[in-house]
Amino acid sequence: MKPVEVEIFGRRFNLRSDNPTQTVKLANAISRQIDELYEKYEHLDFSRLLLLAAFEREEKLRELIKQNEELRSELERVNQMIEKIMNM
Repeated sequence: MKPVEVEIFGRRFNLRSDNPTQTVKLANAISRQIDELYEKYEHLDFSRLLLLAAFEREEKLRELIKQNEELRSELERVNQMIEKIMNM
């Protein structure tokens, strides 16, 4: 693991990562998200903004997992239809 310094919402963090470039990109995305949240909720401190960002990301992740499951199911259904057609 390599050391990498990232900045999130003006705060510097020293981390270790197998992929420093990816870690910096993720930190930048989180920082942008927190900046956007701060524009809406100026009264919230950093820890609460970070928690809100985590909740938003978790909600989006669950939504994407659900969509992925639905697409897998649809793909399986299409594959079964193709297989039936091929066996005719």
